This record gives sequence, C-alpha cells and structure tokens, in this order.
Amino acid sequence: MLTFLRRIQGKQQIDVLIDELTPCLIHRQSGEQYKTEYSWLLSSDLKQVNAKSGWLFDWNKEHRSSDREVFKLLVVGSDDIQGLVSLTVDQGFVFVNLVESAPANKGSETKLFSGVGAHLFAIACKISFETGCEGFVAFKSKSSLVSHYEQAIGAQRIGNGLLMEIKPDRAKLLVKQYFQGSE
Repeated sequence: MLTFLRRIQGKQQIDVLIDELTPCLIHRQSGEQYKTEYSWLLSSDLKQVNAKSGWLFDWNKEHRSSDREVFKLLVVGSDDIQGLVSLTVDQGFVFVNLVESAPANKGSETKLFSGVGAHLFAIACKISFETGCEGFVAFKSKSSLVSHYEQAIGAQRIGNGLLMEIKPDRAKLLVKQYFQGSE
C-alpha cells in the first residue's frame, strides 16, 4: 500500500460533479433519455477534445501516456464526446487519473446532459471487473468534493487524505445502473 500511495502522490485531483445517477444520459431541457456507449479515445478524436473546444485538461497527453487507457462516452448514434475518463489498471484495482465532462455538459443552467459524471465512474468500475480487479476503483479527490463523492457514488476515503475508493459492492451497483444487460 505504501508503494501505491507514493505513486499517486502527485496525481491530478478529480473534480467532476455527479449531478445524478441515471440509467442513461438525460437531456436537461427535454427530459428525454439517451442510451450511451463507450470506447477508447482515438487519435482522430483529439481534435474534438482540446482547449479551443473548451476542454480543460490535456487529453492528448493522457492519450499518449503508455500506462493509461482513455475512454470516451458517447450517445448511441452520435460521434459527439460527452465525457472522458483516463484509467490505469494497476495491481488489483483501477485508478482513475482524470475525468472530465464535455464543455456542453458543465454548469447547471447550460448543461446539455445530466448523468455524465457518474457514468464515467461506472465505466471505471466496469473496466475494473473486466480486468480482474473485482470492482475496486481508486481516485484522488479534490478536498471540497470528498463528501460529495461519498454521498453521490458511495466512494469511501482511504485513510485521512484525499485518496478515495469505490468498493466492489458499490461498483456493482454503478455498473448495473449504467450497463443493464451488458455484463
């Protein structure tokens, strides 16, 4: 555990808001539900996810990193990326390096879809099960969001710091919520 804690010392703190747990993405204005899919972020997608387009983080850097897998969240039938999550499959768990909702899905009054943030964590949980990590997911939270993650997705603090985990029982619930019938 000490080796793990040293490795994550300088890691990015996660600060995506979980607005609600939904079975899919919900169009904020119409209330209509949209089915989703996820896949790896491709080099050809990088022109869509940059600072000029309103993205805050350097997803090109995440994509190039050899120890990370970056996944994009899409509405079925659309190429518009609704959110991104960068993961590292480690020894017995998946570490969430970075999470970001698309610029159109940020803000309370202007957001296009609800449910993106929790969906991105559900992808991490699903990958954890698929890679033999039994649903264990860890991430480093911003201090102001620790209680938010505890309440919204059932994450728990590891020790007294900002490191948090999603345990298998909670991971199963998130996967079931977002991937009904696909396990």
